[in-house]
Amino acid sequence: MAISQEDRRVFEDVIDTLQENPSEAGIVLKVLFTFLKKTTPVQVELQEEVKQLLEQHSYTQNKHAVIEDLKKCWSIVINVAQEEEVIKSYTTGQLAKFFGVSITTINKWIASDRLIGVERTDRFKQARISENVMWVSPTGEKTPVYEVVERYHQNNQPIDLSDQEYKIERIKEIVKMITFFEERYGGTYQKVLKSKGDPYQSEDWQWGREGKEWQYLLKEIGDL
Repeated sequence: MAISQEDRRVFEDVIDTLQENPSEAGIVLKVLFTFLKKTTPVQVELQEEVKQLLEQHSYTQNKHAVIEDLKKCWSIVINVAQEEEVIKSYTTGQLAKFFGVSITTINKWIASDRLIGVERTDRFKQARISENVMWVSPTGEKTPVYEVVERYHQNNQPIDLSDQEYKIERIKEIVKMITFFEERYGGTYQKVLKSKGDPYQSEDWQWGREGKEWQYLLKEIGDL
């Protein structure tokens, strides 16, 4: 849905109505500023005096400075809206490649809001993630998706996740798979091994395949 210049003019005219109500202007500014800081890579800062006013809920003081910063944030929002049609977006599969993780991990990041603002889609419907979405690392650092993509193309390899972060993500995936096998077979690997035998010598093709995978997962998690 394209935003026309007339739409932009009307949108910006709304600010004029807020000048008559400093309290509403201050609240709108606080919401817009917080939203921009959390969801876009655009660097935006408020005047120190305005920050103090918003923190103290003193919206009626220095109305001119509040409106000035409100116009700045307002302009950023409309610019992003007008650029929406050319902003790239990616599937969970593409992001998994750029980050060097599994699609399951990407979906977990979406569910835990580590890809800020991305909503979970209906089952069987693949999510599209904007390049401007912010990714939150385990340490709380925020990085826009487009930086990860650029790094991938420059180095022809996924983002260099720290060893600790990789281990955390991998352990989560392994634990999930081990839990799946324990629920399927009704016990731990050692318990099932006694009843079903060595998977490498089993004539049960399913146990032969899954038992080997289960054994490998236990070894891998022990090595991490």
